[in-house]
Amino acid sequence: MGEEEKSSTLFPGEAEIPEFLKNRVRQFLHQAGVPYEKVGEIAERAIQEGLVVQKEERDPAILLFRTAAGMIEENQGGEEPDHLFRFEEDELLHQEIRGLPAGIRLPFVLMNLHDFKPEEAGSICRITASEALSKAEKGSRMLLETDPNRDLARQFTLLRRAYGRIPYPESTPEQPATSVLGEQVTDAPQGKRLWAAGAGLLGAVVLLIAAAFIFPVWAAPADGAYIKKLELQFDEEKARFQEKVGATDMEMQGFFTIDEAQYEFDRLISEFKLDIKQGNAPEKKEVEQAVSEQMSVFGLPSEMIKNLRDRPLTDDKAGSRIFLERFKNRKNELSMIFSTRFMEHQDILKDAVREGKFDAAKFFGNADDYPNPLRHAVRLMEKEGYGLTGEVWTFDDQVYPVPGEIPKLGEDAEKLEQSVARLAALEETLEPALNSLELSPEIIAEALHGLEEFAVARETGDQWTMPEATAVYHFREFVFGGGTGRVFGDDGTVVPERRAIWKRIASNSGTPSGTLMSPVVREMEQTGWKRSASYNVLTPEDYQYALMSARDGVEREPDHEIIQSAYLPDSEYTVRAETLYRDLTEGGDRSILEGETQVMIVLLALFAADRQDEEMMAMLSAEGNPDVVARLAEEGTTRVLEGGSVDYQISAIEHHETGIRAPVYVYFGPTKEHKIWLTYTPDGLWLIDDQDTQ
Repeated sequence: MGEEEKSSTLFPGEAEIPEFLKNRVRQFLHQAGVPYEKVGEIAERAIQEGLVVQKEERDPAILLFRTAAGMIEENQGGEEPDHLFRFEEDELLHQEIRGLPAGIRLPFVLMNLHDFKPEEAGSICRITASEALSKAEKGSRMLLETDPNRDLARQFTLLRRAYGRIPYPESTPEQPATSVLGEQVTDAPQGKRLWAAGAGLLGAVVLLIAAAFIFPVWAAPADGAYIKKLELQFDEEKARFQEKVGATDMEMQGFFTIDEAQYEFDRLISEFKLDIKQGNAPEKKEVEQAVSEQMSVFGLPSEMIKNLRDRPLTDDKAGSRIFLERFKNRKNELSMIFSTRFMEHQDILKDAVREGKFDAAKFFGNADDYPNPLRHAVRLMEKEGYGLTGEVWTFDDQVYPVPGEIPKLGEDAEKLEQSVARLAALEETLEPALNSLELSPEIIAEALHGLEEFAVARETGDQWTMPEATAVYHFREFVFGGGTGRVFGDDGTVVPERRAIWKRIASNSGTPSGTLMSPVVREMEQTGWKRSASYNVLTPEDYQYALMSARDGVEREPDHEIIQSAYLPDSEYTVRAETLYRDLTEGGDRSILEGETQVMIVLLALFAADRQDEEMMAMLSAEGNPDVVARLAEEGTTRVLEGGSVDYQISAIEHHETGIRAPVYVYFGPTKEHKIWLTYTPDGLWLIDDQDTQ
């Protein structure tokens, strides 16, 4: 999806939302749990509200999805019609996804079925980027529990096509009757998610961190009244925690550790109720032991640290691992609250900005005069150790203070098992780099190498993948951007901060990251940090499999197909294309296209056709015929530049009488699918196929 630069309107000169975007919203609502029969009505409400507030959001897709997400309610009723899906596999996966817990389901759907980046999914769901990534990954793991050998990537591709075949109901536009959730989502301006630190990989909730419930050990069998008492206790503790952090009902869905515990608690309670009904009532002691893990999720970071001091886990590796995962995620869950309050009270934040700097002392000092939600959040920040640097991000007319200190274990990490304490130290070392890349390249490369050593050293049968997931998360941020900002600047070159980091990582020869980044750096330096064939095909999955190869001592490659996609308008992808377009125009040498992706070639052709650039159209044609590329504009395919996607997958390559060819698909509406054929020339270039675009 998009990056930093966005248009302030939906599409230039348009007062209506394009049909392809409307249909994506309908699909999202259906995937997220809305009954089929209600999809049209709710989608229309979201669209109408989106038209009203469109000037408050630079990205129309994020605006509409966020508005729609606020209208999704659990247990809305309604049955699915028969024969919505052509294939049973698609229908079963659809039902599995809708069965995920709400807090997991939305980020999972956004990232796996709509290809939003973590920071975009986080913005839509009002959570941090790392939380969105964690929840999406948890959703995948939950689906894999039923069949560890299933190919989710292939199933997602097929399922997206299945959704595209569903004729969703439409509703006649009415005066918006916005729900409370809808108002909550659309009233607040969008802002960058704060404190999105850490890998965010979530595990089972099993550590007792606070003695909130001390149950007497009774040998008597449990009965319905006892089970009801436990349900009330869980609800009361949850309500007290919600009051303590000042969260709304919708914001509580962002507390994944609690959402997951609720899911598991409800499952256990249902099983105990069934046992009692069937005359096999368990002892109260058994019930207490089973639910105590879920009853103990209501702690702030400071309370968790205090509990660790009182009950060290130096000899408990499993308990230490669980504690670290929970501590990381509780920090990020609170960050959601703070960032939301900042979005809701822009006037107060702007008043604290002086000459481009954020006056943190003034901001914290005036907290008593703030509206209660913001005042509560600021006091909680002070109590838990969240700080602000004094720097400020500015987007259009919005300002956001750059995070400073966040809760850390520090020396208290030594009360964890030794290996877990080392991992905690490495993560806390890298945390400052996830906001501004201001950490030195040497420290970043050394810490990343330390994470790699943990991942590689994982023993066979050890299911704890947090070191590996943490390493992949940081590699993704440093190499592909996200919460750390853009990779390519407005001049089309890699930003200087990343260049230094990449070079330092590449210097660690023999490491998984060094092996992958060495050719990237070499090729980037040869092109003035504009292009690299190795970077074009590099993915986070390649790094993950490099870690696995180093661990197993056997070369391994991704066992699923990677699909190239460009979602337009995308400022960073566009600036790369524009830079390449300019170099082609100035040099007239199309050999620089060697190593460029099929999607990039098609994007260049769309630019040339849209601008009626005869020389460029001829250069991008396999036979030098500009008329073939010009047809892209005549057929309306260039409309995708205003909004849509360009997709390619390697399995589509075909052999024919003149060599090798492959189709690239262009989508800009539910029924607007264009196929552009490319041919692989003897010069080693992918160019527009003259014979197959007619």
